[in-house]
This record gives sequence, C-alpha cells and structure tokens, in this order.
Amino acid sequence: MSAVPLSDAYRHLFDDAQVRPGLLRQRSPLRWGACPPDVIPLTAAEPDFPGPPVVTDALHAALADGYFPYASLTECGELREVFSDVAETRYGIGSHPDRVVAAPGTAAALWGVVHLLCGEGDECILLDPVDLLFGQAIDAAGARRVYCPVDKGTGLLDPGRLASLITSRTALICMCNPHNPLGTVFTEAALRAVAETAAAYRIPVLSDEVWNEIVYPPGAHVSMASLNTGNSPRIYTVTGLSKTFALPGLRMGFVIAPTLREADALQLTFRRLGATYSMTPFTQAGALAALRHGWPWRDTFLEHLREVRDFCVDRLNSIPGISCNRPDGTYVLFPDVSATGLSSRAMGEFLLSRARVAVVAGTPEWFGPAAEGNIRISYATSRAVMEEAMHRIAGAVGELLTGGPAALQATGARR
Repeated sequence: MSAVPLSDAYRHLFDDAQVRPGLLRQRSPLRWGACPPDVIPLTAAEPDFPGPPVVTDALHAALADGYFPYASLTECGELREVFSDVAETRYGIGSHPDRVVAAPGTAAALWGVVHLLCGEGDECILLDPVDLLFGQAIDAAGARRVYCPVDKGTGLLDPGRLASLITSRTALICMCNPHNPLGTVFTEAALRAVAETAAAYRIPVLSDEVWNEIVYPPGAHVSMASLNTGNSPRIYTVTGLSKTFALPGLRMGFVIAPTLREADALQLTFRRLGATYSMTPFTQAGALAALRHGWPWRDTFLEHLREVRDFCVDRLNSIPGISCNRPDGTYVLFPDVSATGLSSRAMGEFLLSRARVAVVAGTPEWFGPAAEGNIRISYATSRAVMEEAMHRIAGAVGELLTGGPAALQATGARR
C-alpha cells in the first residue's frame, strides 16, 4: 500500500469545521472578537485555522514541567542556526547565524531596523500603498515618510521614480515583498533595480519578506538579499512565522543583517527598545518546531489558500462596481470599489452596516494616500466563511447600485 501524500494527510486541517467562530471570538480579539456575533470579519491578516500540530506539541512539552523562567538574551544560538539554514536553503540568502537577529515578531523587527538606521529629520522612502507598520515605525523614529507609488492595477514599481525621490536626507528605502495589500510578488528585475539604486546612493534597504512563503505557483519569491549585484547594497531582510505557519500570537520574527557588525548594532537597538525581553523560551520552542517540521502543513495551507483566492477573485469580479486583481502572494485581496461611487471608508461602513461583513477600508492611516478607492479583504479562513461573505457583499452592493441614495441612506453610510 502506498503512503498517503503529505498534502492529503493534512487536508482535513483546513476543512470548514476547523473554523470555529465561537472559539475565535474568545481567542482572536483583533478579528472575530472585535465584531458583533452576526458579523463576518475579513479584517486582520491572521488565519482562522490552528497552526501546525507539531508546534502545539512542542509548546505542550515546553510547558509540561510548570516552570516559566525569564528568557536569556544570549541563548538563541540554536534558533539562529536553524533559521540561518532555512534562509540559505529556501531563500538563497547565505547568512552566518551570527548575522541573524531574533525579534518578538516582524512588527518589532521593522521597528528595530528603522530605529537603528533613522532619526530626527531623516527621510524614509516607502511604497504607496503599503501596510501601516512601516509608516508607524518611521514616525516613531522621528523621520519623515516619502511615498513612492506602486501601480495598483499592475503592481509595477518604477525604479526611476524611486531614484528621483532620493535626497541627501534619505536614510532608508523600505520594500514589502510580497506586497501587502496588493499581493504583488516583485520580479527579480524590479528587485535588482532597487538594490542597485540603493547601492549607488549608499542607502540601506529594509526588505519586509514576512509573506515570502505565501506565493502561489507559478509565481516565485526572490529575496533581494540573494541577488548578486555589481555593488554591495546593505539589505536588512525581515521575515517571521506569523503568515507562514498561522502563528501571529507566537511573536517570532527574524532580521538577517548585512554584516556581523550591523547585527550587533541591531541587537543593541532591540535591547534599548526593550523588545527582546518579550521573546520567551516557549516562543523559541514553538519556532524551532515550525522551522524544522512545519513545512508539510504550510504546503497544504498554501493549496487551500489558492483555492479560496480563486473563488473570491472570480466572485468579486462578478459583482457590478467591483474589480479585483488576482494576487500572486499573500492572503489578502485589495478590490477596487470606486465604480460604486463610494469612498473606501464609506464602502467599509456600508458593508458592515448592510452586509454585516467587516473589511479594512483603504484609507491613508491604514495603507497610505494611494489606497483610496480600495478595500482590503483577508481570506485566510474556510471556503464556507468566504462563500457566505461573498454572498452578503454581492447582495448589498447589488441593492446599493439599484437602489441608489435611498439604499445608502438606509444604512447610515456616507459617500
């Protein structure tokens, strides 16, 4: 008898029954717990599925003796070694473990890199639109945001436009690949152009690659730090476990610094911020289990996500007034709703009020000025949940377009 394929062995972990709204309302305060019971939340980019069973087993084992000690700031050697091997074999980044800096989540990793490299009066180039964490970190460091537009329709980035934004005050270029919220997976040519521009001006690059394992075939993620360029750009690669293994609450992120000296400087920055102290021994145990044994789970998760992505994109594009690109990566969609006549904020209010579906509006505070006209939808849940959500959205938008202002006024939403 032949062995059961690994993907088939894990398929049941993504059945509709695995998504339990009652439990999620207790355990997911940013998503299910933030909404009334009759609302379907498609907001925070966190999966509704339990993470890999091997991680749960490792955490149980780490807790079994009942001891809850402080975490050491120096005893992360095994974790850095394992992640360094993953970075080389899966991402092509030849890094020594001493260049790997562990952090309590990718958000903390972003903050650490920005605070290391930027200060009062500096300028940081970031993409527009892009996730809010970049701007928040730049603001907290006292630097100024400089937006470089990304074409929302094609996902293309103009390297010439990027170069034109560089001034004597530019301290950092921030990339997000795969891109949140557009779902773009940047090509090697685009990444090489950015790397060469950064090297020519001697500007470091923060490359957020936390979505690097959520890329749908035939697409392929290329890590900027894996490229051979004529110059030697200083690239800080940030990634983590939250998206790959459905472990956002584990708070496990990594930075691959350009050199050992810069890794030491970054570690000192984390200590000054106090961030490293929250990386518990139990987090490290779970991270080791995921990095060593969680990949079959991830492969099946990606198969599930691709099926749900294709269903949602086709369904959204069948709704008059809405158009949606098919993302190459991530598990978020960024449909254009401008043809409905509603702003991003108004559409978010309308869908919550009329369809009882919560989405993230494409407003400047979430994704930058260029996000207007779009909403973001997270689809890392069951097919059944997304079928019901799409049914509700289609019905509400259909009523809006046929009923006009009266339908809008009945909901209390504003144009």
